[in-house]
Amino acid sequence: MWRADDVTTNAGGGEDRPGPANDHILVFTRVVAAVVVGILFTAWFALYLHPGETDHRFAWTISSRMTAMLMGAGYGSAILFYTRVLFGRRWHRVALGFIPTTVFTWLLLAATVLHWGKFRHGSVPFMLWVWIYAITPILVPAVWLMNRPRDPGSPESEDAVLARPIRAVLVAVGVLLLLVAAALFLRPSALIPAWPWPLTPLTARAVAGFVALPAVAWLAIAADSRWSAGRVAVQTVALGVILLLGAVARAWSEFDHSNPLSYLYVAGLAGTLVGLAALYAIEEQAVAHARRR
Repeated sequence: MWRADDVTTNAGGGEDRPGPANDHILVFTRVVAAVVVGILFTAWFALYLHPGETDHRFAWTISSRMTAMLMGAGYGSAILFYTRVLFGRRWHRVALGFIPTTVFTWLLLAATVLHWGKFRHGSVPFMLWVWIYAITPILVPAVWLMNRPRDPGSPESEDAVLARPIRAVLVAVGVLLLLVAAALFLRPSALIPAWPWPLTPLTARAVAGFVALPAVAWLAIAADSRWSAGRVAVQTVALGVILLLGAVARAWSEFDHSNPLSYLYVAGLAGTLVGLAALYAIEEQAVAHARRR
């Protein structure tokens, strides 16, 4: 347990704590982040910028442009997160992002095994996909476990702690999204007929992984409660929502316009973005108040 009088300010303006809980990001963690950024950019480029060319740019052919761009939005927003890991100064500010990423990699690995025959075997994108989802389900949690002792476990000197009502909302939304992700993954055939745009069992399970990402992130943020620990995750999800809204605009013709869920989905994205902006403003105002004290 560190004490206030044990804290010194480093050249970068942050706090440097003695002992193992010094909040440093390990070199190995940064190396992994650098590699992941390169992989994520490749996936974002293929799926979000060229969603109609997955037959030769991706590990399997995705007939729905909206699904391809949804996946691309997830990978694209993750570039922001791993860039923050690569250049960040404090471990606890990015630590929470590794938890939802772990769940995501497990789900994508399971989807790969369950739908092995749907992939473009022998292609370069397929080989890259297999290596990524053979390694990351072990590597991501391992990186988190290795770096976890560096987290001091307490708020920064100029920080905010999420209020109980905000944490309750995050938990409620997280559980709801987690239920949707679980249903999509475990019973894709039951949800595909009601989904706003066309899905297959494989793409439904892939989408489930991307739905689980923010779900687990909200639960992790609520459990931690430090705004400094949740800020980067909120920024990452917000970027993902912006990219998704762009995807909806580009692929609106794929949506079933007679399905109320099509409009509910768009309203949900817009509402989420407004909610995240409000959360960000509230917590940053609380941090500014802490600085003035």
